[in-house]
Amino acid sequence: MRRALILPAAIIVLAGPFVAGYLLSRPDRATSPVAIPSLVAEVREALAARYYRPVSAGVLRLDSVGAMLSALRDPYTAYLTPLSYRLVRHDTAARYSGIGVEVLPTERGLVVVTVPPGPAARAGVQRGDVIVDIGGSSVVGLNAAKALARVVGAPGKRIQLVLDRQGVTVQLSVHRSFVRAPTVQGRLIAYAGAQWGYVRLASFRSGAAKLVARELKLLERKGASGIVLDLRGDPGGLLSQAIAVSSLFLNGGVVVSLSGAHFVHEVFRATTGEATRLPVVVLVDRYTASSAEIVAAALSQHHRAELIGERTFGKGVVQAVDPLDNGSALILTVARYFTPDGDSIEHVGIVPQQHAVDDPATPQDEALIAALHALARPPS
Repeated sequence: MRRALILPAAIIVLAGPFVAGYLLSRPDRATSPVAIPSLVAEVREALAARYYRPVSAGVLRLDSVGAMLSALRDPYTAYLTPLSYRLVRHDTAARYSGIGVEVLPTERGLVVVTVPPGPAARAGVQRGDVIVDIGGSSVVGLNAAKALARVVGAPGKRIQLVLDRQGVTVQLSVHRSFVRAPTVQGRLIAYAGAQWGYVRLASFRSGAAKLVARELKLLERKGASGIVLDLRGDPGGLLSQAIAVSSLFLNGGVVVSLSGAHFVHEVFRATTGEATRLPVVVLVDRYTASSAEIVAAALSQHHRAELIGERTFGKGVVQAVDPLDNGSALILTVARYFTPDGDSIEHVGIVPQQHAVDDPATPQDEALIAALHALARPPS
């Protein structure tokens, strides 16, 4: 089996399918090709040799890929059909055919964490909605790949979604079309007699760190006195980009470390020569996950930034994508990750130094104002 890049994936596995936006109206068929004995043996070997915790002999004796993976009870380890795997490999595209939402898994379904301008926003999908059904098939309890298998298709069709909106069932029809996915947005904000740089990082796609670096340099040239790095609703993405983004603010030091039952303990450090030395505040919320949590923890624990917002999502494991011989792939949890202080945030998240939440009923962003106030206050 060929080894693939490790990625602490929410965006590549979970949000990505909806960002890439392809949706199937027919039921998932991921279980139909997995009865091939050689494929079963391939997956069995991978689980025995690389899974982040020991796998019992009873699980390994099961006679199908679907049965083995279900027995793990791991929402992040999953089988990708060849079609779904092709989608994952193209998930970093800035322009895609889809509905334009990003999601994270919960026990209730797939919670919508970001709704940029696009088909879903026009149809009325809102941040915080929980997708419970796609095209007549429930997504409750599905792992990442089974949800992904339902998001493959072509533009021009309507997709029926059933949403749970604070206990109320909402049914919407969303028209698939081409959407642009801005990864980084920046601007200057005037506050308390000074100019402050605001950088919004939507996901850790390939090349995200270069875009953040460009914005930081531009804002500093324009006279920014400090930086607000907004990671709210950022479901994560590539581990390499988490390290690269952290390195823009840190002059060396540990960013994150990985350990697993079959994974040699590995420490990843920030490169030297950060892009800015301006004061930094990082905004986080309950949907800040994975790679975004790695960056938030690294900047906070190195005392480089103050965290403001809500407790984060709490995804503390990383995955590798392993291509299989039949053109499909296995997304395999291979390690836990630990913050610079040695903490695991799995199911715990990160608690910010200051709690602040945007009230959607007001025209202002209360959390952003709290971040600007923190930057503007005199140093103690």
